[in-house]
Amino acid sequence: DTAELFFDDCRVPVANLIGAENMGFACIMANFQSERLALAIMANMTAQLAFDEAMAWAKAREAFGKPIGKFQVLKHRLAEMATQLEVSREFTYRQAAQMAAGKSVIKEISMAKNFATDIADRLTYDAVQIMGGMGYMRESLVERLYRDNRILSIGGGSREIMNEIISKQLGL
Repeated sequence: DTAELFFDDCRVPVANLIGAENMGFACIMANFQSERLALAIMANMTAQLAFDEAMAWAKAREAFGKPIGKFQVLKHRLAEMATQLEVSREFTYRQAAQMAAGKSVIKEISMAKNFATDIADRLTYDAVQIMGGMGYMRESLVERLYRDNRILSIGGGSREIMNEIISKQLGL
């Protein structure tokens, strides 16, 4: 859940102060890269769950006497989904390793967040399509993933904010 909190005229005892007075925004900014990396990882996890559900459905659901995953159009779509997921995951892992090594990866983490959330959007959409009406039903995990996925591209800075950061890091 998300909510707005207001602390107008709220007194905070010095003992409860986190960081220096009036430096809260700077503290938040220092943690943005970790948040953005976490969102990219969550997007990859969402995409993986959607892919797993689509694969299970494609193997179990039958049409014309065979699993729907045996039809070329679905085989190709699932192959593309697997490829997109792997590329997104590897790019995100590389940025996590670079960050853990203490390197500055501001541009790359912004790229990873945008890329991973795009892939999660695509894969959750594709999973709903593969599952048809069942993918849209509330009791389906895919429906929940499709609905909840949207916040991942907004949290930590929208796509447009990420593109602004990337362009600045490129010297534009």
